[in-house]
Amino acid sequence: MLRLLAAAAVIIFTIPLQSFEASKEEMPFDFKVIPQAGPENMEIELLLRNTASYPLNFEFRTSQFYEVGIFNQKGQQVYSSSEGKAFLQAIQTIAINPDESKVWKEQWDYMHKGERVQEGKYIVKAKLLASNLNGKELETIAESEASVYIPGQNPSFRHAKVTGANGDYTVSIEGRTKSGKLWYTVEDGHNELLSEKAVSVQSNDWESFTIKINIPAERLPKSDSVILHLYEKSQAEGQIINSFPVILERR
Repeated sequence: MLRLLAAAAVIIFTIPLQSFEASKEEMPFDFKVIPQAGPENMEIELLLRNTASYPLNFEFRTSQFYEVGIFNQKGQQVYSSSEGKAFLQAIQTIAINPDESKVWKEQWDYMHKGERVQEGKYIVKAKLLASNLNGKELETIAESEASVYIPGQNPSFRHAKVTGANGDYTVSIEGRTKSGKLWYTVEDGHNELLSEKAVSVQSNDWESFTIKINIPAERLPKSDSVILHLYEKSQAEGQIINSFPVILERR
């Protein structure tokens, strides 16, 4: 009986290894890059998901687990996730159970060589730098690519910073408006959490100001983001212009 159990254990362990060695196109994991462009920075999420029915152990030669590069339409690189960073030169291992994921996040402020990049479409490319999987060498590098549109610089709002949580937030921001007034609402992407309010500013040059926001606990979403929308209104028609979203909290 002990010999049969030992044989069964060997079979359960070795079949998955043979399966991903046999077909490089059917790797037992997904690797995706998911960029989200905001008004002042881009959040880049890297998702490594185990799609197999057995645990996966990824081995890396250094503490650098991935590389992200962003390129403009001319193919010029404007961002590298490893630039200016030092990595531990020692083997690192990440274990991921079936149907579980490892998530990394990067953030870019749109600056390249001291200047903000131009508005337009950009390509985000990511590579997983694992060298071995479950003790076997990975001959194929897992890569992911996505396109994203970077907006132009907002003429009325900049440098937003948020503190607080659970419905109580303080937003410090710089603004300049032609009318001397700005408006804001708060929503969760589906429902309005705070109706429109106006704020007066003292000049039409850049001015720092603070907005304090309080949302009752019963109105807060359970899973969506809480988003502040700042904007001006055109003097003639009263239409919303220069909209500037600020994420207050991800729930």
